[in-house]
Amino acid sequence: MKKILSIVVFSLLILSLFTPSAIALGRTDIIQESIAYQHTPFTVSFFDTYTSYSVLDGFQLTHPGFPLSGLHGSVQYDNPLDLINYHHPSINTLIFDDVTARKPNIYLYSDQDLVARVRLAPEHAITVSEPVYQPGIGWQAEIRDGSLNGAGDFLFYEAMVPDSVWQNEEGYIIHATDREQDMASMLGQYGFNGKECTDFIDYWDEYLSDDVDYVFYPQEIDAVNEVMPLSITPTPDEVFRIWFYAGPFETVPEMVMNPEMIVRDGFHVVEWGVMIQDE
Repeated sequence: MKKILSIVVFSLLILSLFTPSAIALGRTDIIQESIAYQHTPFTVSFFDTYTSYSVLDGFQLTHPGFPLSGLHGSVQYDNPLDLINYHHPSINTLIFDDVTARKPNIYLYSDQDLVARVRLAPEHAITVSEPVYQPGIGWQAEIRDGSLNGAGDFLFYEAMVPDSVWQNEEGYIIHATDREQDMASMLGQYGFNGKECTDFIDYWDEYLSDDVDYVFYPQEIDAVNEVMPLSITPTPDEVFRIWFYAGPFETVPEMVMNPEMIVRDGFHVVEWGVMIQDE
């Protein structure tokens, strides 16, 4: 295998001497197999464990489930790895573009005791979880006395997701000097309860840089479902999911119009998470 990879790397170097096209691969640590290439048209094929990609220099990659546009190239699944093929005579730069969805918490509530099966997709994008997420199985969640484990607990995970599909126009300014109050005001727009707010504020107040003002851009349920579909059995009466894409405050965002409200009825699910720009 090492010999094959050495030949591939050497071949790519030789190729770059005879053509203006060049390949720059980001996150080379996750390349699983060799790179194959040819010219006229220039083709790059590789196997990769992630399911989110973008191509810079004016080219983007189609991918099932992700709302990308202005597309060149194609994608096929070769489960459990993805087979990606680019066909263009002058591709200049090819870079993986991803970000970590940090600390999404999934809260489950019900007015009746029940046991639920909770699954996420794509499972191989999950990097950490608590309780441990079982691939092909997911989590088994016991809801009693109104909430998970009867204590308002949550299912925790983090995952690699695309970094180029999130809206960054409507948002909330989170000042370093008033972080707790600004976060509480933001969360109040959606109807988070006291424990959900406390969990969010306690974690992110400590995690974020002390002297930096941020903008939190809300990504509501449709956007989150496009990237990380959630499947729960039995089917909940209501599901609310929101992630925030956060970056340093540089320009005043537009006011968030018509935020989606949490509906707490019967068997219902609430999830929040945050993605930090350039992390």
